[in-house]
Amino acid sequence: MEKKENSKIIKGIILFLVRVGVAFSIIKCALKKNRNPVEAISFLHAIVKKRKDIHGNSGGRKAVSSGNRYYWSINIPGWPSSGFNYFIDREIDRILQPGSAGLQTIIFAITGKCPLNCNHCYESAYLSGEHDLSAVELSLIMEKICKSGIRHIQFSGGEPLSRFDDMLNLMARCDRNFDLWLNTSGYGLNYEKAKRMKENGMTGAIISLDHWDEKKHNNFRNNNRSFYWAREAIRNCNEAGILVCLSLCPMRDFVTYENLSRYHEMSRKLGAAFIRIMEPRKAGRFKDADVMLGRRQVEILDNFVLERNTGSKFRKYPIFQFPGHHQRKIGCLGAGNRYIYIDPSGNFHSCPFCRNPLGSALTESIDVGIRRAKESGCQVFKQQILV
Repeated sequence: MEKKENSKIIKGIILFLVRVGVAFSIIKCALKKNRNPVEAISFLHAIVKKRKDIHGNSGGRKAVSSGNRYYWSINIPGWPSSGFNYFIDREIDRILQPGSAGLQTIIFAITGKCPLNCNHCYESAYLSGEHDLSAVELSLIMEKICKSGIRHIQFSGGEPLSRFDDMLNLMARCDRNFDLWLNTSGYGLNYEKAKRMKENGMTGAIISLDHWDEKKHNNFRNNNRSFYWAREAIRNCNEAGILVCLSLCPMRDFVTYENLSRYHEMSRKLGAAFIRIMEPRKAGRFKDADVMLGRRQVEILDNFVLERNTGSKFRKYPIFQFPGHHQRKIGCLGAGNRYIYIDPSGNFHSCPFCRNPLGSALTESIDVGIRRAKESGCQVFKQQILV
């Protein structure tokens, strides 16, 4: 399967010029907050440092061009855009008012339904779909999200494609200043659906693909068509102009240099722009399972990601993002810090893995959910990342 030229990795002089443009955009945003040029430049340095703390070397020597925008991370709106400027405004507010909310992303699970039966599903309690909100209720929450000013939304589930028309209706409530992402297994994502998503403003798709070996991926997902549909989804999203990020949940036996190399090579050939590594967590079906990666596996992942994101031989390869690495250093990014999670019943949670209902998005404001998440913290992070 060959990649269609929807997105491409940029580097060298083009990347340098883009970075100069980004720097001017940040300074321009800073000058609106404080007209002192020296202070504006100090804000620029502080934001660059924070980006490195959170995202490390991902996007350090390369970035992704898609349409007329450039991306360093799936969690930062593309530049240039009003969404990017809004992101910078909130980061500057963090500097000016330490401890301010500064929320950038909402992960919105619009259904618990899913055609798969994955070993690691964190929504296993909702798979019947009986707890799903109505289309009207989903719209009420979406209206609150839009009014909150947050411009970066990830549609999740279950499998959000199970409520495809409802998802399109939610997207229609957003203008083109939003960055909209889909968390999906890819199951059933044909070209017609990809085309309609793009027409309605979908920025990117985070497609789960947990092994380079078809049989092993299918076994993990308990569906013998899962690998096929993941590949189809990647191809169709690329053809429709939707950015592709692969999401990898690496089990202990997967974490070897050979497996990671084969996965990276496969991802390049499929046309992925990013790869997100999400470690197995003690949540959902894994709640009582012995699945946490050991120090040796984490070390292998750290070294591999650093090599592949910075090595000159791999400048045309997808950019790795490994949130667990940076969270071990700076703390959880959920829990009202930079994102919160809304489950299929409309309840606020600190993150998808930390199931501590914090009130309903149907009856309470997004600000209340953020405040409660910050007060609660992320128990999964405290128990698993810091040990």
